Amino acid sequence: MTLPVIQWHATAWQQLQAGRRQQRLPHALLLSGAAGIGKVEFADQLAASLLCEQPRDDGHACGTCHACQRIAAQTHPDRFRLAPEEPGKAIKVDAVRQLIQHLSLTGHYGGYRVVTVEPAEVMNSNAANAILKTLEEPPANTLLILITSYPARLPATIRSRCQPLHLHSPDPQTALAWLQQEAPDNTQQEAELALRLAAGAPRLAAHYLHEDWLAVRQELIEALIGCARGNTDPLAAAATAQQALKLDRQLPIQWMYHWVADLIRLAYDENNIKNNDMRGELQALPTPVEYSALHHLLDKLQQARRLTETTINPQLLWEDLMIEWSGLFNARRG
Repeated sequence: MTLPVIQWHATAWQQLQAGRRQQRLPHALLLSGAAGIGKVEFADQLAASLLCEQPRDDGHACGTCHACQRIAAQTHPDRFRLAPEEPGKAIKVDAVRQLIQHLSLTGHYGGYRVVTVEPAEVMNSNAANAILKTLEEPPANTLLILITSYPARLPATIRSRCQPLHLHSPDPQTALAWLQQEAPDNTQQEAELALRLAAGAPRLAAHYLHEDWLAVRQELIEALIGCARGNTDPLAAAATAQQALKLDRQLPIQWMYHWVADLIRLAYDENNIKNNDMRGELQALPTPVEYSALHHLLDKLQQARRLTETTINPQLLWEDLMIEWSGLFNARRG
């Protein structure tokens, strides 16, 4: 069976296949775009296309040849994946060195060898320096695909040695139609909300729906509302947030960031708030005395997102955030 086609990347696919027919494929691609728009699936399709023994006229893998069967079983000897040993960890130099050793040998089938590095921005400095040597002197018939949502986090020396390919989110109607097929048990309202929270990225929105992230978000926002009204202790709210943090290290902080930012937006552009489904709850919150304090909390949340990638104690992190959030409304309640 062929890998699924991500319909909204058809133009990028056609451009690459045209380059392939002209024997002008690059030795390295920097595949970028927002999280959740199908970059990994696109790279997998391209890898299958290059390794397939009988690709179709449109370039897609046939799905039935011996190579395609090995790809489906993840046993193809010329298909390599470079990724962290654990989610949230760095890609280390030893993994890159092992990859380089494999690439120094002749390919098993005499055709292309394809490597995906994802997420590429988590390579540590030694790993990045090691893969740079391969980018400078690429092996024949080898394509390296570096996949990232944050290309600016990669060293400029690496970016300059890859052909950039930026994938875009689909238009809202296309994204909603796809999401409703992917998550048929959810209502259109839930699908629209998930897409808005995912900034229009269909794969990310589907993840929100499948993993019931909308309910987690609801619990987090209720904790924030309770703190603002004085009904919830900040430490109890922090415990709620910490439970969400165990599921995803970035998302709860991102949602709190948008909640705080929406309070600021209400003052000058209430039609552009992120949490549009909870406009009434936002408007009913006690107005903080100083909006400068909200901006300070936004800065703190930005820093917190970076700190989640370290060994910081998440309980202390969230307690600090919730105490500051609650403190914005103390004077008003008094």
